[in-house]
Parts: sequence; structure tokens; C-alpha cells
Amino acid sequence: MTALFSNFDPDFASFLTRNASTDNPHYWPVARNFLLDERISLQRAESYRNHGAVAEHESMGKWIDGHNAYLEEEVFIPCDDSKPEPPENIHPEDPEVCPDTFRLPVLSSSLANTLTSDLIRVQKISSFEHALNESPETVLTLATGTLAKDQRASQELENLFQQFASVRNWQPVFAGIWEDLSDLFGEAPEGDSPGWADALRDRLGLYTYDPKQSGTPKKINPIHVLIFRYPIAAVPRLSSLGDRSRPLTVPCVLDGEFSHAFCPSPRESDTGHTMDLVGADSCDNLTREVLHPAMRLRAKHLFRVSSITRPIDPSAIREQRGLHLTYLRERFGRSEYGRHTDEDLL
Repeated sequence: MTALFSNFDPDFASFLTRNASTDNPHYWPVARNFLLDERISLQRAESYRNHGAVAEHESMGKWIDGHNAYLEEEVFIPCDDSKPEPPENIHPEDPEVCPDTFRLPVLSSSLANTLTSDLIRVQKISSFEHALNESPETVLTLATGTLAKDQRASQELENLFQQFASVRNWQPVFAGIWEDLSDLFGEAPEGDSPGWADALRDRLGLYTYDPKQSGTPKKINPIHVLIFRYPIAAVPRLSSLGDRSRPLTVPCVLDGEFSHAFCPSPRESDTGHTMDLVGADSCDNLTREVLHPAMRLRAKHLFRVSSITRPIDPSAIREQRGLHLTYLRERFGRSEYGRHTDEDLL
């Protein structure tokens, strides 16, 4: 499998190549990712084209519109009164509940069969305010009480998560592998590494979790977050895989909104790898990530509550992308990987 979008449509390839220059200060990593990603099937590329996203766009805004139209129709499943929460069993042939991510040919991670292994994900507390008009203080109080084994707080938080699921689109979930991140945490919160919330954000490549962006030039607003840890067995089932596997797949450029910090992994890998915002130590310390179907948040999976306080340095993206690609080359023996898109960074 090659990077399909590099030759799928000449006009689109020309558009991507033109916008892959670092002279484009905002979207050059995104354009490069489309020219680099080796996991786009022909069926999925055609689905993307059907929504007007494959073209010689007259502006980046037009491309963003087409990309978002594709996501809204084929990836972000809308909820409604008949579907109050994401299903626990998904049929891949049913577009009403199964996004393109899992409907079209899926490369499942080897982790899909390790049902007792854990995943980790991060949720902004502010998302509950946006979706439910619930104050961050209330969510923090309930979450803190839940971690303190307060049964009433846990039940109220569970009810809140139920309401949250009923008003949110069901989109594929990016999750990190617990084994790769467990060094940040102790057996109890008092044993956690200092500044672990900032480090977790960096290692998961959560570029939009930037307190500087949520504040003002003179004031940085901390980003309060909930951390969830849950077994792979808790992930919804895909009927075509049976009971002993779960649909974990490798993220690609068509699975979410444009991100400066996303970088596709080579075809030899059966997981994605997050781009560390401050730089991994070596190719052996890359953090793996997978995608799984939407699932309702559960109070029993709440693991930590904290705040992200350290701003992100946008100017570091060039250096970190080059370092990340170098490590991917080393890890998978692909000395040419990224040469046609990022030779200036390698």
C-alpha cells in the first residue's frame, strides 16, 4: 500500500504539494500528512471525493469545508432520541452506527485481542459546559468525589456521562496505550510524577490542549481534564470480529479534524504513534495510539483529575515532526519514509 493521495487525483495532489510548503504557516503539516499516509484505501478515498474534498481547491477554507462535510456524513455519527448512547455492538454494514473508519477495510491492531490490556484517554472538563451547560466546578466536584469512593458522587457523575452521550456525535476515539504511559503514574495519586498532566498532554500530542489558547496574552487559563483508564474489553464490539476481539485500528488523516501534531505511521506498524510535543527520547519511547468506536464515558473508568498548565510552543512543531519521522524510520526500518514530504526536516 502506498500513499494513495499522492497520485489518486492529479489536481488534488497538486493542491496538496503546493500547500505542503512551510511557507503556508498553518496547514503545511496537514497537507504533508495527506501525501504521506499509506493507510487510505481506494474505497475510502472515493468516499472522501464524493463529499467534494478531493479537488484543486481555490483556498484552504474550501478544503476544510469539504473535509468537515466528509467527517459529518461518514465519520461523526449523529445521535438522536432513538439512540441515546453509542451502541455496544456495531454492524460494519450499517452506516447509521458504523463510521467509515470501521466500515471500510480495517487493519486491526494486534492489541485487539488483548482484552485485559488498558487504554487511556483525556477529556476536557469544559466539554461538559459546552454540551450540557454544566459548570466545570460541578464536574470537578463530582469527579473528585468519585475518586474518593463517594457513591453518591459516582452515581451523579454516571448520570452526567449518560446525558453527555445523548447530545454528542459519536466519533472514533483516539486512545493511548496504558503500557506506554504508565511511568507517569504511581499506585496512588500522591505517587504520580510531578507535572504529569502536562507530560501526558505532550506525549499524546494533544495540540489543542493549550492553556495559552484558552486564555489571554496576559493570562493563562488552566485546562481541567478527566483521565480515563479502561480495558480493551470495554470497547464496543464489531460483529465481523467476534467476541474475542475489539475494533482497534490505526489512525489516518480521514479519521478526524485537521491537526498540526498528527503524523501517520508507516504501513508496517499496527498502531499509530503520537507526536510528542516536546520530543521523545528515542524510537523505543514512542507512544502508541489506536482508534476505537465511540463509547459512553463511565465513572468506573475515571482514573485521575488534573489541570494542564504549561503552554505549547507552536514553533517547536517543525523540530518535533522531524524527530518523530526519524524515530519512525528507525523503528520500522524505512529509511525513505517521509523523504518525499519532509526532506527539509530530516
